Amino acid sequence: MIYQFKVALEDIHPSIWRRFQVDSSITFHQLHKTLQIVMGWQEYHLYEFNFGSFSITRPDPTFPPDDRSELHARREKLHAHLINEGQQVVYIYDFGDDWKHELILEKILPKQDEMQYPFCLEGQRSCPPEDCGGTWEYQRMVEILATKSHPEYKDTVSMLKKGFDPEGFDLEEVNVQLHKKASQLNQKANSNVLQHEETPKKPVKLTAAKLKKQLQSLSNTELIQIVVETFKSSKQAEQFLTVKLVGEEAVEGLFAVYQKKIKDEFFPDRGFGKLRLAEAKKAIDEFEKITQSKKHTLELKLFYVVMGVDFMNAYGDIDARFYENILKMYESVIEVINEDDGYDLYEEYEERIAAIVDKTDGIGWGFHDAMQDIHEAIRWL
Repeated sequence: MIYQFKVALEDIHPSIWRRFQVDSSITFHQLHKTLQIVMGWQEYHLYEFNFGSFSITRPDPTFPPDDRSELHARREKLHAHLINEGQQVVYIYDFGDDWKHELILEKILPKQDEMQYPFCLEGQRSCPPEDCGGTWEYQRMVEILATKSHPEYKDTVSMLKKGFDPEGFDLEEVNVQLHKKASQLNQKANSNVLQHEETPKKPVKLTAAKLKKQLQSLSNTELIQIVVETFKSSKQAEQFLTVKLVGEEAVEGLFAVYQKKIKDEFFPDRGFGKLRLAEAKKAIDEFEKITQSKKHTLELKLFYVVMGVDFMNAYGDIDARFYENILKMYESVIEVINEDDGYDLYEEYEERIAAIVDKTDGIGWGFHDAMQDIHEAIRWL
């Protein structure tokens, strides 16, 4: 069967909306990707389909779920949860800007063989730019663009993609993009069936012990050649070998690079932070894996928490998941200090970790109290 939806951004006037059709057998993750195209988003952020008592999303280990049941969007199909015409669900994209879309199942139709799905039927007005601050900020931006004499007009235009028109909507281009990505947006036939009956071969696994034995049998020339080829194989391999061979100077240089990656998720040099917290955490994990520097990794974790707290103080309340993520990282900082054999590490960081807690005074949702509780778990207090 074919599902016909109407999607509209909440709290935007005049309405930004689309009407489109998809196969009812697709997953909610494929529906998310379809919505990104028909609306005009860039798929930078997390999302969820909020059914009230439960949500369907891509679970993120850095964001523990709340009290509601959380189902995996790659496994749940539309026809299992959307059954009746007129049924509604809230599609939320970007937990920072919090773009809420009202999604209505308008019609359940028979599939037409000559049609290719998904297909956009109609729509009005342009999608807001990514990371523009949410509905209120976007409404304000549109008002500024409508008045060339406005003192903020030039700055606002400079932040937007050239030719951005709040009233524009290119239906033909949307369908071109849907057509290009049709294979990703639809279920694959017999996707769970092996194409051949033979038993697949197990991949060869090289253990550390076997690797050592193999390397011992090679000549110096062969070893050098392998190291050089490994160095060229990936950016991470290059960085790892640079740290191993150059030492502390290389670690310091990498620290600045990864610190910038974290900063850009909160306070980029231009535009608004994308708040891809999973990407910021990934940067910390990568740095730790490459450098194996406990001290510098602790510095990055602390910097991550500082950026998060500064962001809250700059922009106000965010959401529960954001707070939990920052709290979890601060807890990780305290755990490293508690695991230290001596008092030296705590003595070095004592003032900084206490100052962060002080900066959270006034932040809502019980965040300040939670930070204090974590800080009080320091065994040296």
